[in-house]
Amino acid sequence: MGGRRVRISTVWERTLEVLQGRAGILAAIAALFILLPSLATNALAAFGGSGAATRSVAGAANLASSLLLLVGLLAITAVASDPRVDRARGIVIAVRRLGPALGCVLLLIVAAVLAILPITYLLFSSGATYTAATSRVDLTNARGGPIALAGLAALLLFVVGLYVSAKLVPLFAVIVNERRGLGAFARSFALTRGAAWRLVGVIILYGVVLLVLGIATTSVVGVVARLLLGGEALPAVAFVVSTFGAILTALASTVQAAFYAQYYVAAAEAVAEAGAGEGPEAERAATPF
Repeated sequence: MGGRRVRISTVWERTLEVLQGRAGILAAIAALFILLPSLATNALAAFGGSGAATRSVAGAANLASSLLLLVGLLAITAVASDPRVDRARGIVIAVRRLGPALGCVLLLIVAAVLAILPITYLLFSSGATYTAATSRVDLTNARGGPIALAGLAALLLFVVGLYVSAKLVPLFAVIVNERRGLGAFARSFALTRGAAWRLVGVIILYGVVLLVLGIATTSVVGVVARLLLGGEALPAVAFVVSTFGAILTALASTVQAAFYAQYYVAAAEAVAEAGAGEGPEAERAATPF
């Protein structure tokens, strides 16, 4: 299938072309659907207090922010995978495909919870306790055998999770471009056949770079903000730090979504060339940006 013939270096080159050629469109979508909702929730967390009403509003705001994030990622995917799609059209496509995408995301969340349940059982059957006030697990009285087994299971789950994440790289692009629902899982797995472990490497590299940049950025911004605003202005300092974190997240999410979209385009091209395309949308070739 197509995944065996896709060169990751080519996908990166195409991604850079997309980011350079459609920077204005992508930036506008990222700002509207990823950055601004994040800033709003961060402001509420920093300045809203800790009352019951504030917590309720914060919960609703976080839910709305998550939905807007999903719309933004779908819109960026639509724009990054088809040069004929402009900002307005990308948003329309994203809204129309929100239902199937949300269904797939919820299914993945359920699967993740079910996968974690055995590890949780091993952990707490060993004698470990959980303190809600501090959100910490106390392993002081836990037995070593179940803890070791839980740790091994967690490591195995992490590796499997990375592999599955790689297999789902083109998932949103399939949902957007091929009008599929749950069938997008099978199509995504087919498009990544032969390329999964290379994509795992990309995901790990992306995560490491983002982690390093995040720690460096927030550390420097935190120090500067404390010096400028004073040590007692903790809410303002926290908001400034979270703002820079939100900007970094918006940039990283845009790059990631564009890369995933271009991987889909390259994989679909390879499938079409092999005579195994699935409809005109899957066979559409990429046009230079």
